[in-house]
Amino acid sequence: MSTLSPRLLLAAYEISFRERLVVPPERAEDPEALAEAITNLPPKAAGLLELLRLVTPVGEPLPERLRAAIDRDGGPLWAAALLLPRPGQIAIEIHPQHYAAACRLNPTIAQLPRRVPILQTAFVPTLPPTDARWDATVIAAHLETTPVLLNQDGTLRRDHERRLATVFGGDAERASLALRVARLLGIVRGTRDRLLGMPEATQRAMHDPRPLFERADLRAADIVLRTIQDTRNSGAVDARAWLEQLQASPELLNTPADPLGWERGEGLVLRRVLDSLHRLGAIDAMRDAEGVSAFRAATGVSVPTTGFLLMPDLDLLVHPGEISIAAYGRLCRLAPYVDGAGLHRHRLTREGAAGEVGAGHTDTLEFLAANSRTGVPSNVADTLREWQRAASRVTVLMGLDVIESIDGTLRVRVGPPPADARTFDYAQPLRARFCMEGSNITVPDGWDALTVRATVARVARLIGHERGMWVYQPEVRTHADPDRMVASLNEAYGGLIPGELEVLIRAGSGLPAITAEPAWVLCLPDGIAAALRRDPTLAPFLRRPTSANEVVVRQADLEAIRARLAQLGVALSMDTEAT
Repeated sequence: MSTLSPRLLLAAYEISFRERLVVPPERAEDPEALAEAITNLPPKAAGLLELLRLVTPVGEPLPERLRAAIDRDGGPLWAAALLLPRPGQIAIEIHPQHYAAACRLNPTIAQLPRRVPILQTAFVPTLPPTDARWDATVIAAHLETTPVLLNQDGTLRRDHERRLATVFGGDAERASLALRVARLLGIVRGTRDRLLGMPEATQRAMHDPRPLFERADLRAADIVLRTIQDTRNSGAVDARAWLEQLQASPELLNTPADPLGWERGEGLVLRRVLDSLHRLGAIDAMRDAEGVSAFRAATGVSVPTTGFLLMPDLDLLVHPGEISIAAYGRLCRLAPYVDGAGLHRHRLTREGAAGEVGAGHTDTLEFLAANSRTGVPSNVADTLREWQRAASRVTVLMGLDVIESIDGTLRVRVGPPPADARTFDYAQPLRARFCMEGSNITVPDGWDALTVRATVARVARLIGHERGMWVYQPEVRTHADPDRMVASLNEAYGGLIPGELEVLIRAGSGLPAITAEPAWVLCLPDGIAAALRRDPTLAPFLRRPTSANEVVVRQADLEAIRARLAQLGVALSMDTEAT
């Protein structure tokens, strides 16, 4: 972008165009002069100016898609110094309209208020039909119990999209927005080929909602957010008047032309984005039967938490905001969502109680009592205790002998072991080890205790069994504690494991790249090599010897070395042909 000031740019215009300027060069950075010029613009040019201010931050390059509109209606904007060229270098005799494809708005315009219709009546915020952040928690809880498959490119399969919509009674748009929000908040994540939900995970802060939108919806979101930023201190925007004002700008979003006009094209996109931003909490809004009727920047006022209603029939009724979002994530696991928009209905289930136990919670009744406005009915408490006892009943068998089949399956031994069985006493230190043959890991028969094979299997893939040994091929994998994994393998190897295996283990957690830098080999003369290494100035540079008389030095240090050698009366001869 050109850094030339508007005054210098206008002064470089060709004489015939400077004579047509409404704002002279010396006043090109005067807000009062520009404001006066704006009030005198013809209607089409004024509408184009508002469009340009909507779609692009002041001073940034204007979109190429608006070039035709600038060519058609932008003449008065050039004459009023509101549009400026972006030449690549200082030029003389500029004809600005030749820069319609490379122009920007005068940065001084940023100081002037925009022509946005402000609501003239009292603004009374209304709650959205649904809260997308709470819907995202519902989706995360659903995906925790029933993960879905992903395509190879990480996208969701169409049949699974339709199934997720059934969570909200078939409302595909609500489910789609909830899933996008859940991914942005980090409570739904893709892992290899599956989409998993983590309703209790700490949610990321959503500072900018724009990553949730695509294509025309993203442009519409930019326009809405820029509008509320420009009117933050002026009041709420009258949505109907604002949409009517934008209807005169057919290039607003550059959406495909719709035969039914604005209502099915850009107007529909803008209303849909306003609705989504309200559900996200990014804006405060007033609503009526047609959708958002007025909006402003979100004030950040939160609804005080009061708790949910727990019924004797195991149903719960909760309104978004009545409990913390972290508690709601746990509630969605314990009592899966049933239905509801503004008011959510959940129901306690046996599977939910088992999920509580699986997640490590032992205070389910205390959690319900702390968040329920109606307490915990006695029949509900008895039912939950029974479900949790059934879910947590575990049988532990001690002192068993097991037999491993050739296919790897284990079974409890009954009677004496087979005559040719190799036995391992896991109560004693194991006689077990592995070896490296070429690039493969081998575990010989007789040394193949389950513990050593299980350790090797965490860093390598089993290829097969041949020549009386198990053969594994090492792979790059991610390890939670690489140091501990290396220590375990050193113990099973009986010493330090080969370097290539340790590098593969540590590479899974990410290693810094090895860097290379230009260097020279200095051949020091016999007799003074040791003396040069003791010189206090040269010593730091000569710390990388390759032999008694040769040392590697960085190319960046050559000049300092040359200067010091010259002080000592030693010349430095460069073998340029070897470079």
